[in-house]
Amino acid sequence: MIFASAFGFLASVLSFCGACTNPLPRKIYYFHSAGEIFFISALSAIIALLIFPISVEIDSSVASHRYGLGYGLGWGGAFFFLAAAICMSLDDLVRECSRSRCCRYCWRSKHGDRGDLRQV
Repeated sequence: MIFASAFGFLASVLSFCGACTNPLPRKIYYFHSAGEIFFISALSAIIALLIFPISVEIDSSVASHRYGLGYGLGWGGAFFFLAAAICMSLDDLVRECSRSRCCRYCWRSKHGDRGDLRQV
């Protein structure tokens, strides 16, 4: 969880730097880098939150245990890391979804005539 928090802070700094820069390609670079780091933070937080209850259940020296507010806040933080990763990488996701890779019909232009629909 410390790793996830530290990398989440680094991603927040990168996204703030991206908001403060002027040229659009540099902004996109900072936002995509921050999105990737947020995704790594989300994965590490989820793994830590899954390993913790398993290790507590396996350990026989712990007689009784309860999960407090911190465990729920950890899951909330993991969810927000994942949401931030999706938001920072949203333009890539939209671009990939808009490409038609496997369609039966597509528009083929013949000498500038766009009304010609042919099967590929």
